[in-house]
Parts: sequence; C-alpha cells; structure tokens
Amino acid sequence: MGREGVSVLVIEDAPDIREVFTVLLRAEGADVVATGSGREAAELVSERRFDVVLSDLGLPDIPGDVLIRQILASSKGRTRVVAVTGYGEPFVSRARQAGADVVFTKPVEWTRILDFLKRPGLPASA
Repeated sequence: MGREGVSVLVIEDAPDIREVFTVLLRAEGADVVATGSGREAAELVSERRFDVVLSDLGLPDIPGDVLIRQILASSKGRTRVVAVTGYGEPFVSRARQAGADVVFTKPVEWTRILDFLKRPGLPASA
C-alpha cells in the first residue's frame, strides 16, 4: 500500500481467506487485526480506530450490510469500508447503500483490492 502503519480490520469467516488477506496486507506494511465474527468486529471497531475495514458480506452471525452500518456508526474517525462477497445482487447494492466505499465480487484479484487501497484519501494512522 505504500503506507506503513495503516490500520486494517479483516472480517472473513473462512479461515484460509482470512489468513491470505492478513498475510498480503501485512506484506504491504499494514497493521492488521483479523476476525471471523461480525460481532467481534463490531466490538473491535468500538474499541480502536481502523483506517480500513475489509469485510466479507456473507458472515454467519450478522448480515454484511447491517455490520457495515454498525461499523460506520461506531468507528472513531472515517473508516474506508471494502466489502467482498461471493454473491451478486441484491447483496452488492445493499452493501453500497450501507456505506461501503467499494464492493468486490469473489473471486477478486488481490491487485484490484490493492489498487483501491492505494488511492489517495486513505488517511494514515494518527
């Protein structure tokens, strides 16, 4: 990402995908916290600031659009939300309406996510 110390919360219930996102983000210099639970993610966001949330929409405990709204309502500062889903419509539209900055459909190429994260406007951690 070219920005050391960018704080990223990864929310993905599939352990292998969660691990891949975590490893790739750390390789880019990000400070990554990862969870497979929407409820845990909501708690983490209320406790600390994240520059970016990278979330799967198909979580077993909280619908993705509901989680996005919770995250944006309780986040400290402006958090950019990247949603990833294995489903098409209406999930993509619901995520955008909830406040996701971008929605990618699986399988998504890592470079597409990285290109989005490299865009100007991503605040550095304070």
